[in-house]
Amino acid sequence: MEAELLILGAGEVITCAGPERGIAGAALERLEAIEDGALALGGGRILAVGPRREIERAWRAAATIDAAGGLVSPGLVDPHSHLIFAGDRSQEYEEKILGRIVGPHLERGIGVTLKATRAAPDEVLVAQALRDLDLALAHGTTTIEAKTGYGLDRESELRLLRLTAGLAHAIEVVPTFLGAHVVPEDYAGRREAYVELLIDMTPEAARLAEYCDVSCDPSCFTAEECRRMARAARAHGMGIRVHADQTGDAGGAALAAELGAASADHLDHASDDGLRAMAAAGTAAIFLPAVTFHLMEMTAGVADGALVPPTKPFMPQAVRRALAAGAVVALSADYNPGSAPTPSMQIVMQLAARLYRLTYAQIWHMCTLNAAAALGRGHDRGSLAVGQRADVVIWTEPDHRRVINRFGYNMVERVLVAGRTVVERGRPVEPAT
Repeated sequence: MEAELLILGAGEVITCAGPERGIAGAALERLEAIEDGALALGGGRILAVGPRREIERAWRAAATIDAAGGLVSPGLVDPHSHLIFAGDRSQEYEEKILGRIVGPHLERGIGVTLKATRAAPDEVLVAQALRDLDLALAHGTTTIEAKTGYGLDRESELRLLRLTAGLAHAIEVVPTFLGAHVVPEDYAGRREAYVELLIDMTPEAARLAEYCDVSCDPSCFTAEECRRMARAARAHGMGIRVHADQTGDAGGAALAAELGAASADHLDHASDDGLRAMAAAGTAAIFLPAVTFHLMEMTAGVADGALVPPTKPFMPQAVRRALAAGAVVALSADYNPGSAPTPSMQIVMQLAARLYRLTYAQIWHMCTLNAAAALGRGHDRGSLAVGQRADVVIWTEPDHRRVINRFGYNMVERVLVAGRTVVERGRPVEPAT
């Protein structure tokens, strides 16, 4: 049979295959790994996957790629990011680690980014976003969700949506409208007016965004406010995502299940009933190891020169409860300038093992098929199964365990998106767009 491209010489091929809705429960531990595996690609799709001797016997192609004994995996999928922003918050972080900032201070956090983003020209925002996408791509990400949320007025939010929808890059960018990030200072004491503004913006946002995200959290919006905004978004064709229960139980997990949301993310304080409702509704639970690490939620904090206990429960509790509830669990970088300034899903995998005590098999599924399912794309990508889009990563390491066990350097050798090489020798091929 004729293919366009064969990938041969893999030390190991992991397929991460499963149902398009994602993998939960004991199946997360069953990772299909083919030693000396190979792939046949054509038309941007996977035509065959199996042992090298079988692929070479059944297929021929004009072009081949030698994986040189490296691991071959699906492209990584990042289902939660805040991609477009301006400004820098490194000074804020130093104050945080020294204990000079304790707890949420929106005027010194999101408020700083908000002002810088509103002031930045379009070309500056786009140039930075493309650089960040290059970094994500070089570390193995082939699909990413991108939220607004650093505009928080009509003109600025719609501008961020237009810029997001217009990004031309090898990574597919999935636009999400997050006007309901926090109540901005402009609307202090007028939160109802801001909720009404977001509802009024919904028809315009729906022309540019695939999803609408709402922050159901004690520091953001109530469940009833989020319900109203989400129903308006659903009425105009947008899927729903929820920032849920990060600083306290606001009923965000239960609301996400009620709304049939694609995902609920953070979930630090989600109730067991809410997590079980999410599992029953097919709402993915997305956890963010880079946030746990960067905000030091697994360690004591510092205040007045003395160590103080963490202000939140250690995150593995929430992850374990979501797994026990039977939810489809995914992982994300949550790339943003404040709580997770990394676009690398590779480091997310490594942190998930160290901080959440997840197994290698669980982590690979959570960063591929389950993450794709959380974006409504499990039918099309996230696994190396016949018919899937040929998003493929070839690694410098020989098997899936070493990619997570080792850390501190980029282990990607080559990335293909829809069968086309876009990263070679760990660097995006010019042009990456």
